Amino acid sequence: MTLLKKLQWSFGLLLFFFVLPVIAGQLPFNKQASTPIKEPEDKPVVFAATNLPEQSVLEQTKEETEEVTKEVTKDPFKVLLVFTHSQESYQPMVQAVSGKAAVYDEKTNIFNLKDTISKHFSMNGIQTDVLDVDVMKELKRQKKTFPAAYNVVRPYLAKRLQEQSYDLVIDLHRDSAKKNATTITHNNESYARIAIVIGAEHKNYRWNTAYAESLSATMNEIVPKISRGVISKSGDNVDGRYNQDLTKEMILIEIGGIDNTEEELNRTIAVIGKAIAKSFVTEKQE
Repeated sequence: MTLLKKLQWSFGLLLFFFVLPVIAGQLPFNKQASTPIKEPEDKPVVFAATNLPEQSVLEQTKEETEEVTKEVTKDPFKVLLVFTHSQESYQPMVQAVSGKAAVYDEKTNIFNLKDTISKHFSMNGIQTDVLDVDVMKELKRQKKTFPAAYNVVRPYLAKRLQEQSYDLVIDLHRDSAKKNATTITHNNESYARIAIVIGAEHKNYRWNTAYAESLSATMNEIVPKISRGVISKSGDNVDGRYNQDLTKEMILIEIGGIDNTEEELNRTIAVIGKAIAKSFVTEKQE
C-alpha cells in the first residue's frame, strides 16, 4: 500500500468516528432515551383561584340587596295624636266661621287640625294616627268638670297603647296666652310659637324631657325662637303627669295661643313635622 492510500484510509476512519455521535443523536430510540415522556399526575383540578372573586361579588351583591330590602321594609315612624282639651279654639278661626270670638268651640277647635297635622307629618315620612275621642263631649256625658279631662282620656289612651306601639305620642293643646307671647316673625312670615309641657311627677319624667328638649332645639334651628322651651310642671294645682307616665315617648305641645290665625298655625305645624323628622326619624333609620 502506498503512503498516500494509507493516509486517506486513516483520515476516513477518523472522520467516521467523528460523525458517528452526531448520526446516533438523530436516531429515534436515542431521542426517547435521552428525553423520557412524563406520565400525567393524577391531581384534582382546582378552580378556587378563579371562582373566589365571582363568589365574593355575588355574596356582596346579595348582602347589599338584603340591606336595601331592609331599608324599604323598615317600619315607618309612627306618631299618635291626642287632644285632651279637644274643644280649645283660636279666636280668629272661630270668628271667621261663626262671627263670634270664642276660645272654646264645639265645631271649630284644635281637634279639627288633625287632618292638617297628619298631612304635614306624612310629607316628612311620618305615619300619623289620631286618638279619635272628643274628650270634652265625653266629660259632659260623664258629668265631670274640666280638670278631669286627663283622667277621662286616660283609659282610651292606655287601651290604644296596649294595642299598638308608637315612636312618639303628642297631646296637642292651645295656650291661653295672648298674641305677643305666642307669635314670632321669621323671614317676613309669622308663626304660632309652641311650648312643650312635661309633667315631673312620674317615672318617665326624664325620658319625656329628653324627647321634648330634642324637638324644641331642632324647631329653633329651623325657625329661631319658635319654641318657647320645655316647661316642667309639678306641685299643687297642676296635673303632674299629663298621662305621660303611660309611655316614655309622650310629650304635650301647646301650639299657639288664643289669637293665632290658621295660617300661622299651618306654618308651625309644618315646622313641627320637619323637626320630628330631623330629630327622630333619621335617627331611627340609621
